[in-house]
Amino acid sequence: MACCVSFIKYLMFLFNILFWLAGGAILGVGIYVSVDSTVQNIVSVAGVQITFAAAIALIVFGSIMFIVGFCGCCGAIKENQCLLGTYFVLVLLIFIAQLGIGIWAFTSRTTIENEIRKGLNNSVPINTTNEQYVTSVKDLQKFFKCCGLVNGCEDWPSGNTEGCSCSGTSDTCVAPSASCTNTDPSGGNIYKEDCLDATLNFIDDNIIIIAGVALGIGVFEIFGMAFAMIMCTNARAAKGYETY
Repeated sequence: MACCVSFIKYLMFLFNILFWLAGGAILGVGIYVSVDSTVQNIVSVAGVQITFAAAIALIVFGSIMFIVGFCGCCGAIKENQCLLGTYFVLVLLIFIAQLGIGIWAFTSRTTIENEIRKGLNNSVPINTTNEQYVTSVKDLQKFFKCCGLVNGCEDWPSGNTEGCSCSGTSDTCVAPSASCTNTDPSGGNIYKEDCLDATLNFIDDNIIIIAGVALGIGVFEIFGMAFAMIMCTNARAAKGYETY
């Protein structure tokens, strides 16, 4: 039994190192999304504020995971009943919160996509008199490899596109239509897809990856809670363990 508990102890320590690193990574992504000018420019075009709420959520969850991972490491090494019990409760709360957010995101997916569609439709035609706004649109086009917001190159006044130049294959690039002109210094082909379709396709393509990562973290959390419960129970039964 002692050998088994010792194995679980170091396994839990390794798990919490990974949990701690994951928390730091999520915290970093949240900070990056909230302060990066390119991300802010992209969000401002669609007028969807949920990205900022998501950034705050990432910062909060990342910080909590960072702290909880550290506490879990200390509790595992010291075999401290109080730390292990606190760790179990905190991980359980994180798991419940993640489950709730996951359910909300799944049920609100259509609403989110409709908000993006509404925001981009309201931004057509593109206002080229606002240089900051044009820069934001160019950032959006560069990130999603698209041209125009909803109707393609025709969303640019008189079809004079900016920031649409494409040097890829025929799958992503096309020659400007008769109603459009590539005004970039490089000229040539432009992106085939409009930014609305590109954005929605990006969400569809990455939703499974995000769900997989979230599921993996959830599985790790379940194992972490189980290990903490085993060690906490063993700590209560063994006189040689700390109980304060």
